[in-house]
Amino acid sequence: MNPTRWGFLGAGFVASMAMGPAVHAAKDSHLEMVAARDLDRATALSPHRVSSSYDEVIGDPHVDAIYISLTNEAHEEWVAKALAAGKHVLCEKPLAVTESSAVHMIRQAKRAHLVEALWYRWHPRFERTMEIIASGLIGEITSIDSVFTFDGVPADNYRLQASRGGGAILDVGPYTLDASLKVLDAAARSTVDGIEISSRKILMSAGDDGVDLMAQAQLVCNGALINWSVSIASPAEQVFTVHGTRGSLSWTGAEAFTVWKSPCSLEIVVDGSVTHENFLACDPYQLMVEQCHEVFTAHAEPFMSHADSIRLAHVLDQVIAN
Repeated sequence: MNPTRWGFLGAGFVASMAMGPAVHAAKDSHLEMVAARDLDRATALSPHRVSSSYDEVIGDPHVDAIYISLTNEAHEEWVAKALAAGKHVLCEKPLAVTESSAVHMIRQAKRAHLVEALWYRWHPRFERTMEIIASGLIGEITSIDSVFTFDGVPADNYRLQASRGGGAILDVGPYTLDASLKVLDAAARSTVDGIEISSRKILMSAGDDGVDLMAQAQLVCNGALINWSVSIASPAEQVFTVHGTRGSLSWTGAEAFTVWKSPCSLEIVVDGSVTHENFLACDPYQLMVEQCHEVFTAHAEPFMSHADSIRLAHVLDQVIAN
């Protein structure tokens, strides 16, 4: 089977530190071309070729798949161009800044595959979490604590610019909300078409550009309570704990959502008894690249499905509207 030949649009932090090395390390993958405004940054990813033109990468016959790590507001334009050229696409989260944009992009994925790169989904701990929740081990889900905060965003960063899809909700909200929704899925508490958020309370803090720096809420999602907090201007904290009628499940060790090349664990409490399941260090980006090769070449179902992407965009819309 021929390798997937990747072309990158953008050579920013994630592409340079995580995705580039992942492609080089992955089975059946080759980094063919990188396009960036700064050619030195593109060259640093060690592709076969570099360019200053995104269109050149999309039009190149030696590129099979496009990885998009541009700022959020640019996703729809370049996803559409890549799909129109018959290229498979892996697009960084959030796939879209609105649900309507996500739906529009996915409808264009007819001749090629489109996958949202919500990379924590590819960690083995995530899959094991879904198995435990589905088994009913901790009982009926009563509430979920889902927190992701950090600070130190540079003043010129897109996260602080509303026009570029910035803000905490679109930046770290996808992790915290998607994990909660998938737990409810596994517990048979929700369906893709039946998710609705009602907020019992919501507090937001806005920056100079009107972008949301922090959002905290108690969200009721199909009858389950989600204690939710995200911020790009608060001390670093990551928490994911699922509470049930018999016990709880928590992501522990390293970061809850962004564990990368570090050991981590699951803490499971059932009827007062505590156990831990440990996971060796791994690279979820590499696992994502390898699974995308199967999606692109063998039509495997991606770990982040179109239905999941649309639902996540729908819930993000609801939270932003509140």
